[in-house]
Amino acid sequence: STAAKKAAVKWSKNAKGSGYEIQYSTSGTFASGNKTAAVTKAATVSKTLTGLTSGKTYYVRVRAFRTVGSTKYYSSWSAKKNVKVK
Repeated sequence: STAAKKAAVKWSKNAKGSGYEIQYSTSGTFASGNKTAAVTKAATVSKTLTGLTSGKTYYVRVRAFRTVGSTKYYSSWSAKKNVKVK
């Protein structure tokens, strides 16, 4: 789902996670220009990315994390999805 310079990202809840990390890039390999957004509440399963460039295709992937003490443990990345921004 896209609106002008925005993209809505939704994912399934991870029962063992304490939050999520969303990575997005104009590179399909995530080799450069990556940006990351964090969601720190386990119950939140969507986020709107803003400030994107109109006309560009962005690739997005998500992973869960769990914080134990001061250490973060990450799941593997989801499959990437692409979205063309209006």
